[in-house]
Amino acid sequence: MDELVFALPAEDLWQLIPFKAKGFIEASDDMLDHMVQKGLFHPRHELEDDPAFKQLISYGLLSCSDSFFLFRRNEGQREKRLHNHYTLGAGGHMNPADIPVKGKEYLLSELKRELFEELSFDVSCTIERIYFAGFLNDDLIEVGRQHIGLLYYVRLSEKNISILETEKLSGFWVDKNQLNEYYDAMETWSQFVVDCCINK
Repeated sequence: MDELVFALPAEDLWQLIPFKAKGFIEASDDMLDHMVQKGLFHPRHELEDDPAFKQLISYGLLSCSDSFFLFRRNEGQREKRLHNHYTLGAGGHMNPADIPVKGKEYLLSELKRELFEELSFDVSCTIERIYFAGFLNDDLIEVGRQHIGLLYYVRLSEKNISILETEKLSGFWVDKNQLNEYYDAMETWSQFVVDCCINK
């Protein structure tokens, strides 16, 4: 059975938030409840080449002190168009929840599900704060036309985390002032985060 993913008709999405073909769209979480109301679950294969829908992707920016966790997408990951790119975002597609949650709490619960599927947290490492910052969009590249990222800041108490899905991802902590060394090899969403959120 094909994976069911949460998506919004692009026309409805751009009525809720200002359209930007490429870049970071700063926003509060006020409209997230409305987004969930208008969203639908579809088989993933039906949406991968359909720009009439935007698949919602959770994108958690993990930080501790002045460092950020940088992932590298390995060839075991399903989305071949992103192989070997660096990314600052932990997360992924949103699926039907085992326990029903409504509105923006559903989006947050899907981010947390992805975090705990991708990462192991040492008992000393806690999530101190999570908050929504805005959207990441890039309609100018093939993989971006069908997806929109929901950027969340995820502040950790310690750096004691490790990758669980090692066939899909590798990762390491990078000081803020060293991120530019990886910039050219980052996927565009992460470049937007560096330009608009970290180096602003």
